[in-house]
Amino acid sequence: MDTIAHVLVVITPAEGHVNPSLGLVTQLVDNGEQVVYVCTEEYRSRIEQTGALLITYPFPQDAFSHDPVLKPQEYKHPYQFTYMMVAGIIQRIIPEVLRVIENQKFDYLIFDSLMGWGGTILAEKLGIPAVCSIASFALINPLGAEEGVKELDTDTKELYEATMKITHALAQEFQVSVPCIDEIPAHAGELKLVYTSRYFQPYAEKMDNRFIFSGPSIIPRQDGQTFSFELLRERYPQTVYIAMGTILNKNLEFYQLCFEAFGDIPVNVVLSSGRYTDMEPLADQIPSNFIVMPYIAQLDMLQHTDVFITHAGMNSASEALYYNVPLVMIPLTSDQPLVANRVEELGAGITLNKHKLSAADMREALLEVLSNPSYKQQACIIGESLRQAGGYKRAAEMIMSHMASFHNKISNTKLTNK
Repeated sequence: MDTIAHVLVVITPAEGHVNPSLGLVTQLVDNGEQVVYVCTEEYRSRIEQTGALLITYPFPQDAFSHDPVLKPQEYKHPYQFTYMMVAGIIQRIIPEVLRVIENQKFDYLIFDSLMGWGGTILAEKLGIPAVCSIASFALINPLGAEEGVKELDTDTKELYEATMKITHALAQEFQVSVPCIDEIPAHAGELKLVYTSRYFQPYAEKMDNRFIFSGPSIIPRQDGQTFSFELLRERYPQTVYIAMGTILNKNLEFYQLCFEAFGDIPVNVVLSSGRYTDMEPLADQIPSNFIVMPYIAQLDMLQHTDVFITHAGMNSASEALYYNVPLVMIPLTSDQPLVANRVEELGAGITLNKHKLSAADMREALLEVLSNPSYKQQACIIGESLRQAGGYKRAAEMIMSHMASFHNKISNTKLTNK
């Protein structure tokens, strides 16, 4: 396939899924591919910066914070996660994508792993090979399975039935075969692109060479005010950075706990409170060693950070470790407990229980990570594995060469059969 390939990229409209894809898409465009990126209006400016053509469909802005089906939760059973995919994502997004790209032809598809079986529908309807873009760890089992699958109680049976009812309707609508429930969340596609390293990925030994581990997609973002890092170091030699992600950062009680826990430790504490968080009620409680800002350019900040206090979202944790920063983690929902467990297992951080959070525990965890050099050492080992993974340049190269050989095989088969 020496000619320019037409690539369709379909990613779930959520920060943690769109952001990791941007470096890859930029590189594919730079390498000469023509990319059509289907997403929502909310992500227009950053997608257009990649050089891709954006096609949008209607979807409520910030749905992952407000929508009852999509809102992050702790999955106690894999069927909860599968139901969220089918009812929240596949049913709402896949028909829209097929509508907005009607009559267009593509050579291959890159789709988001949260779409699961939805990516298979797209690939089948378009008759093209697909790559699954996995913005968290690759999962052998769906989220919730680590709780140990329990007997089917009434609620679980209802979830199963509700999920399969929608699945049957979609299969009929698109004239595709009905998957069994376990196939819906599985990572489909010819290749599976994971934005981490084999070292950081749990159970990586169980994953074959269709999994490409390219490390996190670290691309400079022109999107945040920065401040004088020299000024920080004049105050205190060490800096702690606190950010709880874009979906879950409006918790004022948590910020109060931070003030109480760290207000009298001789370190700089930089708190990113979130653009839409009203900090006014706490304005007179902010300790003098804190700098509170609604938004901070995280990649810049992490390069001047000694410890990162985070919800352990995959992007945030990976970006910190890429810059060798150890973590204090308070996982809240979805895949965050998995990420936190892995960081702790590899010795690069401490996990706290959000249900039993106290100022004393937070303080103790921070002081332990600040004073014990082993956390930093382990963060450096993970960081090195992430930096060596090749990033979006390697990902683009591997996808393009795989697709070229795939199309050559198809062409040769057609010639042979003539």
